[in-house]
Amino acid sequence: MVMLSGCLEKLGGSPRLLKATRNLKCPKCGFEFSLIYARAVACRGCPESVLGCEYTRCPRCDNEFSINQVGLTTSKKDTRDLATYTSEIFSSYCNDFGENPSR
Repeated sequence: MVMLSGCLEKLGGSPRLLKATRNLKCPKCGFEFSLIYARAVACRGCPESVLGCEYTRCPRCDNEFSINQVGLTTSKKDTRDLATYTSEIFSSYCNDFGENPSR
C-alpha cells in the first residue's frame, strides 16, 4: 500500500485520496488495511457506509472503530470530510455497476 500512496502522490493525488489509501491498523487484531478496502469489504451492506459514516470496520475481526482513533485525521472536520469522500467513492462504484450499496 505504501507504493500505491507514493504513486498517487507523484501523480498529484488529492490529500483525501492519499489518506483513504493509507494503511490503518486495527487496534484489536493488528490487521492492516485501507479505508477504501474496509468500505468495500467490511462495511458493504451497511446503510451508513454511503452516508458519511465516521467509523470503519476491520475486515478480519469485524471490530468497529473511529477513523479519528487511528490518527488518520486530526480534527472532527477532517474526519467528516474523509468519511464523506470515501462514502462517495463507494456509492459511485455501486451506481456504476448497478449494485445496491446497502445490499
